[in-house]
Amino acid sequence: MSKKQNPLLAAQREKAGSETFEKYSYQYHWALYRVLNNHIETDEYAVFVELHEDVVVSNSLNSSKAKFEFNQVKTTKGKLNTYQLVTKKKNNKCVLGKLISSGFEKPFKHEITELNLVALNDFSLELKEEGLKLDKITLDDLSDTQFKKLEDAIKKEMDIATLPSNIQFIVPELSEKNFQNDVIASIAKLVFNLFPNSHSSPVEIYRLLIDEVNRKGKVTYDYTKWDDLLSKKALTSITVTEVINAFTSIKDENKVEIEFYAICSELGLNSIKSKLLKRSFDRYRTKRISNSSTLQIDTTNFITQQIQINIDKGIDILETLIENVKNQIPKKFLRQFNNETEIRSAIICEYIMMA
Repeated sequence: MSKKQNPLLAAQREKAGSETFEKYSYQYHWALYRVLNNHIETDEYAVFVELHEDVVVSNSLNSSKAKFEFNQVKTTKGKLNTYQLVTKKKNNKCVLGKLISSGFEKPFKHEITELNLVALNDFSLELKEEGLKLDKITLDDLSDTQFKKLEDAIKKEMDIATLPSNIQFIVPELSEKNFQNDVIASIAKLVFNLFPNSHSSPVEIYRLLIDEVNRKGKVTYDYTKWDDLLSKKALTSITVTEVINAFTSIKDENKVEIEFYAICSELGLNSIKSKLLKRSFDRYRTKRISNSSTLQIDTTNFITQQIQINIDKGIDILETLIENVKNQIPKKFLRQFNNETEIRSAIICEYIMMA
């Protein structure tokens, strides 16, 4: 990976924002908020602040697979209307033209899946259906008249045949006045969903992550290698996972060991069988802690729910509880396990983590 070409290599439009990041505090927080809210659904990602656009999100850490979402973040007062989008110009470019040009005629233009204009105070745009209030407006949602106004103005400004179909107008959930608290709340919610019975420090997690975003957002150098760009300029899913795990007390390791071998004793397992089960148990527990995929979250939630159902029914024999839970696991979850030992170790792991 270290020798692969950086797929985002091109001269950047501007770098002044990186040098004055204090002015863009909301933008930096929105970048963090954007990836935190999709952390569970996304296996891996990277977010860049002030790289070709205000916020760029990559859906992969693999340079050959990565697709990019470009976001221009506006905190201007009042709703953005047609005049502010395409008529009012700064440095001979309008707001919408600036967004389009961030990927227009660049070597990576075909890897950009979304060109998003994110406006804190909403948009004043004419939609096909009157009365709708949308937090994500696509070009298809615009009335024919509104679309033509935007397109005609952009054609005059740029050598372009039509508006790129991947343009979207986004109204963010992140509030204007309390965005720091909103980000901390999103971290607390994320940790709860990942580790329901854990103790964490959302404020400490927030401080480390926002510091990382701020520090890397100020970097103005270009990098020919993808791995260098990730290391020097990006906040990645790996870093987010590591920081969350570092400040989340999932369960004391010694207690886990003691409870595991107590369960082995209750199940009547000898030393060899206990050791085999422990290997499988450790693999599952490591995956459970480090993996934020939807499949892992759903597996954990299903198994813990079934364990609680059995406990509520008065089942007090562990072997019976394990068998009951195992028999209820759907095929879509069973496919990830190679044998019965792996299934039993997963149930035992979830049982211990619940306590």
